[in-house]
Amino acid sequence: MKENEKKTLAKKLPNELSPCGVFCGACPSFEKTCLGCASESQSQQRISKWNCKIRKCCYEEKGLDFCGDCAEFPCDTVNKKLIHSHPEDVRFKYRHDVPENLRKLKELGREAYLEYQKQRWSCPSCSGRVVFYTYACVECGKHVIA
Repeated sequence: MKENEKKTLAKKLPNELSPCGVFCGACPSFEKTCLGCASESQSQQRISKWNCKIRKCCYEEKGLDFCGDCAEFPCDTVNKKLIHSHPEDVRFKYRHDVPENLRKLKELGREAYLEYQKQRWSCPSCSGRVVFYTYACVECGKHVIA
């Protein structure tokens, strides 16, 4: 299959969702220096996603929307970069949630899953956006367990 054919297999993801199952909407860089892992825009400041092995494999090479759709999931790359990375560091809990996120995505479907994640990463006090690493609301500073 040619490269341009592969890309047509994957549906355009909302910018808040990533092929690996991490919710980009909870990233501190989202909408500041990054438009999300699914964005194809070259006009963003954060460029690390272009070198992401998971994004390239899933979204570009295999033409899949999500890693969970791959017969090889969880592969060595996903395990190393996400699921088994920083095992004792609570700042990276969101990475360890990837298998559960992808299971939930299959259960709910894309639209309901996106709403679920938006709610999950919303501050219960002020409805502001909670971000990973700090698990705090960017509006009121309240710490939230997402």
